[in-house]
Amino acid sequence: MENIVFRDFTDDIENYKKLHKWCSQKEVWEWFEQRILSYDEIIEKYQRKLSLHEEDMYMIAYNKKDIGFTQIYKFVNYMHVIPECQNIMEFDIFMDNMFIDQGKGTEIVKEECKYIFDNYNCDAIILRPFSRNIRAIKCYEKCGYKLIKKYDGYDTIGNPEEISVLLNIK
Repeated sequence: MENIVFRDFTDDIENYKKLHKWCSQKEVWEWFEQRILSYDEIIEKYQRKLSLHEEDMYMIAYNKKDIGFTQIYKFVNYMHVIPECQNIMEFDIFMDNMFIDQGKGTEIVKEECKYIFDNYNCDAIILRPFSRNIRAIKCYEKCGYKLIKKYDGYDTIGNPEEISVLLNIK
């Protein structure tokens, strides 16, 4: 297996440049923001997230090269989809489109799941991609996630979207 490292996302100009580059790629913004964020919007958004400490943010390095970003946070079980689990984590992830369709996403998601189960003392990890994001759903299923529910929701700019709920129980 290749060397995958999650390094803390810090308030650093190089991190913002990488995020802006990645978030400008259709393969990222289509699923993550639904629009291209300006460089200033990237800085404002992620500086705010750093100051709030509501999620842990990491750059994903693959063989010592930053190729993606992830944020990990506690899932609020308002849907009551998993009553047997007390501590559920969730994450969002994206990577540079140069590395899509090479199997790296599956390796990274498996490693991230291991990292979360080892470091966050959780019972389960939940993911909620858009149902039409077939590539991501197939990746998650390869990593042991099971589809447990679908619901009508919205994207980040208010458009209706069907959301798939996938679960990985420890």
